[in-house]
Amino acid sequence: MRRLPLVSGLAVLLAAASLTAPAAASSAKCHANKYFAVAEKEYDEGAGAQFAVRALTDPKTGRNCRFTPSKKDFVIGRPGDPLWFGALDGKWLILTRSTGPQGDLVVYDLASRKAVLDVPSDSYEVKKGELSFWQRTGEATAATCPEFAEHQANGLGSAITQLKVLDLHSGKLTDKGQQRCEATQ
Repeated sequence: MRRLPLVSGLAVLLAAASLTAPAAASSAKCHANKYFAVAEKEYDEGAGAQFAVRALTDPKTGRNCRFTPSKKDFVIGRPGDPLWFGALDGKWLILTRSTGPQGDLVVYDLASRKAVLDVPSDSYEVKKGELSFWQRTGEATAATCPEFAEHQANGLGSAITQLKVLDLHSGKLTDKGQQRCEATQ
């Protein structure tokens, strides 16, 4: 009788186990740093997720977070509000809201339990203590957008965006004085 290699046998067992495992929507994803644990649970029906935020007194407790909100947790999101996890940086929870190509950037100060930013933006970057993003500020025209005709020819719209930066140490929002034209759907 020939034996299967251990790796192949293990792969078969793991594949069989995955068929009976609960769907991803019913389990929580955990994000933690030394200040906060964020349990993310995607909605079973509809787009997005809900987030249960817990301040940590012991950073080790964030490693095994579960989506079982208690009265002391800060819960973000509700059905019909398609929020998606972006990043957790210190006391800042960075989310996006979208069901399509254009969306919003949503930022919570978890220490104060308040949304400090909720703006139309499709891209962002967290780097060296700063959140940089291009905020849509209005529709573009042929006079304000060099790519306007090209966007129109491709069946797209155009929007003017401005570069903004949120300092993740001070909470100060700065307009960098740069703008560009982006295609929209």
